[in-house]
Amino acid sequence: MKLTTDLPITPSQLPSFSSGIIVILLGMMLFMAYRLYVHNRRANYRKLILSLGLCFLQQALELALAVKLVPANSAMTFSSNTLYVLSFITLNFAIFELYHKSRPRTRAWYYSLLGICLAISVSAIFTGTSGLERIWEGTNLFSPVLDVFMLLLSPLFALMFAPHMGQPKRYMLTLMISFSLQAFVLLGHFQKEDIAFYETMRLSLPIIYYVLFFMLLFERVVELLSTAYRSSITDGLTNLYNRRFFTGQMERALREGNPVGAIFCDIDNFKKLNDTQGHHEADIVLKQAAQILMEETDGIGLAGRYGGEELVAFVSQGQFSPAQVAENIRARIEKETIVTVSVGFCLGRKGTSAEKLMKMADEAMYHSKKSGKNRVTDFSSLAHSSVV
Repeated sequence: MKLTTDLPITPSQLPSFSSGIIVILLGMMLFMAYRLYVHNRRANYRKLILSLGLCFLQQALELALAVKLVPANSAMTFSSNTLYVLSFITLNFAIFELYHKSRPRTRAWYYSLLGICLAISVSAIFTGTSGLERIWEGTNLFSPVLDVFMLLLSPLFALMFAPHMGQPKRYMLTLMISFSLQAFVLLGHFQKEDIAFYETMRLSLPIIYYVLFFMLLFERVVELLSTAYRSSITDGLTNLYNRRFFTGQMERALREGNPVGAIFCDIDNFKKLNDTQGHHEADIVLKQAAQILMEETDGIGLAGRYGGEELVAFVSQGQFSPAQVAENIRARIEKETIVTVSVGFCLGRKGTSAEKLMKMADEAMYHSKKSGKNRVTDFSSLAHSSVV
């Protein structure tokens, strides 16, 4: 009996398989880049789309060459090689600019490297006696200078960008794969034996390279979208939740049926602090008070900034008394900052709106303010209070 082994992919199918996988990966990365650009139309997102578009075009050309949709002459193969170098340069600068703003020196490096790549490619086409006729021949147009240039780009980017990346290890790994790939490409040009091995490495390593880049880009996109969402629901100065998000969360807690204790704080004499010590010192105090509110409500509720020097919180865990939380906030602000706060609180249940609950807590705070400041008032203790 003769045993045969059927490989899922034959050597002749490897070029089209490699390019097909990479085209799919680049398509997903292009979609992520487009979503980033739609969410925030920044120039670095346009550069990312451009770089991925160049990568996509180069791999689409490789796929077309593999399945013989275009003639495999020097014009096509050399165009693909040049596109690969251009896309590699643009992609690395685009990834770097996802972490840092573009500066004049960075732009100078970017355009210089692009210019060098194009100059090498043009010189490779026009050198020799046969001129433009060579690029339509069936043999490949080989430029060792362009290949060496591509080889040197990986260590250059490792020195320029890797220390400043948010994912330095993963980024370094992509550059190592790229360097290895280009080394195999160069060796394949000069090796007479075992050409199949170098060709297999040339077609396999790009898949690993783009998978790693996909992971790097995906993690960064998640970070950017999370940051954008966080900034849309928080106050930029104090990092407390803004009024809209805070009110929405309180409404949700009330609908769930648990008792909700609303706490309203107003920093005493804040305008005087602004006038006498300046906005910078007032901002420091505001951030200190906000930090105390966050710490006291951590795990049991939520803290927010209602506006100006008005800080709010709610407690939705039944085992924690809003009166005690309010007193803890007041006492800590008095002890740990240079200001005091007037505090009011009110307990609400299902059926009470968040707006109504905050108005009652605000009224209790106003009573604290009128009766001497730096104290806590329960809305239910007021003579004209109504049952919630």
